[in-house]
Amino acid sequence: MRTIIDRRPVRRRSPLALIVTAASLCVFAAPAQAGEEILERVVYDDTTTYACRTNALPIVSGQNLNLFAQTKTCPNAQVVSGEGDTSPFAPGSTDEGYITRFKPSMVEIVEDGVVTPSVWDLHLHHVVWLKNFLSNDGTPGAGPTVAAGEEKTEVKLPEGYGMLTGGASTWGLNYMIHNLNASNGRQVYITWEIDWVPAESDSAEEISISTIRWLDVAGAPQVYPVFDAEKGFDTDGDGDFTFPDDADDAGEPAYDGEHEKISNNRRWVLPGDRTLVFGAGHLHPGGTNVDLEVARDGDDVGTVDGDDPSEVKQLFKSDAKYYEPAGAVSWDVSMEATPREWRVSLKQGDTLSVNATYDVEDASWYESMGIMPVAVTEADDPLAKDPFDDAAAVQAMYDQGGVLTHGRLPENIDTYAGDDLGLPDPRDLKSDGKIKKDDQVEIEGFRYYPGGYSAVEDFPTTPMRPPEVKAGRDINFINSDALFGEDDDQQAWHSITSCKAPCNRDSGIGYPLANGPVKFDSGQLGFGTGTNAGVTTGSNEWTLEGGLPKKGKTYTYFCRIHPFMRGSIRTKEEKKKGNGNN
Repeated sequence: MRTIIDRRPVRRRSPLALIVTAASLCVFAAPAQAGEEILERVVYDDTTTYACRTNALPIVSGQNLNLFAQTKTCPNAQVVSGEGDTSPFAPGSTDEGYITRFKPSMVEIVEDGVVTPSVWDLHLHHVVWLKNFLSNDGTPGAGPTVAAGEEKTEVKLPEGYGMLTGGASTWGLNYMIHNLNASNGRQVYITWEIDWVPAESDSAEEISISTIRWLDVAGAPQVYPVFDAEKGFDTDGDGDFTFPDDADDAGEPAYDGEHEKISNNRRWVLPGDRTLVFGAGHLHPGGTNVDLEVARDGDDVGTVDGDDPSEVKQLFKSDAKYYEPAGAVSWDVSMEATPREWRVSLKQGDTLSVNATYDVEDASWYESMGIMPVAVTEADDPLAKDPFDDAAAVQAMYDQGGVLTHGRLPENIDTYAGDDLGLPDPRDLKSDGKIKKDDQVEIEGFRYYPGGYSAVEDFPTTPMRPPEVKAGRDINFINSDALFGEDDDQQAWHSITSCKAPCNRDSGIGYPLANGPVKFDSGQLGFGTGTNAGVTTGSNEWTLEGGLPKKGKTYTYFCRIHPFMRGSIRTKEEKKKGNGNN
């Protein structure tokens, strides 16, 4: 067993981390930037705001587990504001109410309270709350309702609408908490804040039931609903890759690897007349927008919705607002939701669908998502416009664009990404050792061997020296931090992902990027089981087939799951021919 070096990057906790009082566990968003419009919440006379949280969730070293659990409408409820008490959420309660706002987050439990961890340290990959998984009386309820990643988009339903649920209902919880380093022994709460209007109150008479329809470009039948958006998938030169549209044609470069990931859940054929009242997108870093559109069969000879361009109408584009100066490369982002007066009237048989666009000009984005939950009602709404009968009005709503649900979050600022650590450039170092035909580059203790290094100050130069390999020869890797038969939480999953040399600056979400001159990515090497089976490759070994092409060149790579992990390999120089006088 090798000595583990720098298992966790040495960093001070960001001074911008939000301190959350133990009394309320309420995470306060940063104020909006100058001139930035933020969607307002709707508050009724009988609204009470509650802070809710899970029990403590353990975080293991290098965690990136896709987990399921049960929770309640508002466990560990505490009143933040309003006249109500916590009795609606007590065991055995038969109270029902409307949730009109849902604000997600996560906090870490520390010695003197709780803090909101920074994205470069520990963050939500995703979390999904499945509303009324079991209702008050124990009968099955509705499907996916609310979701968030580290962008923490808030659901703020418009006036007159709410999600009806029992206070004691059992909800499903699917969560993936990403520990970007090798730290252990940590605990978090997943938190959410809700605005609640009791169903028996006077205010409830003004509220109609809305439900959430889940639209996911890469969801079911996949348990882990992701796709890859790679450099080279851009076929028209605009720098963008739109999924699934650009993977739905056998002539597209993305077809072979990504077509099978297209979800049945990206489309919904309406079972009856419905009105859409709210929607907001969810993306991962690199994503620029999620688009919502509808198709309705017209007077052409075809019988399929959308088989003629005139049968398709755009409804809403949820743009990502990146605060990160480098652009679409980090979680320092907010998503747009539909404006307050946005309403779309649809008819039975209409086909609603979404797609997601990623910027692939400068980097590849692996394990990406594109989701838009939309709030739907059967109630009549005088503001609703039909996209075909009122085409100009709906187009005007589309052109108006969206409104952010919150401003910049301090914990999402990628504080250290790309800072100069003073580490040498691997290209300037002497080679050290050779990788022979049957050798394996080993990952152990959160380090690559040989040629591996950690992105921390004062890392020793000697281990950084790149090994040599023959150009064009297969290179084998093995992740010894994940062994067959180990429990999921005992494994650390790693990737081998190309990055542009020198790849030696500080880590974060926005650095390094998957932007190496030779594109390669192993996926998450490990043996995930159950709901994690789709997260990992099902093996701890991987071969870079065909190796690295150019002779005498140093290539660098990193681990997407733990970005402080770096590695380098050098191809052998071409032997110079003698002049015949030797």
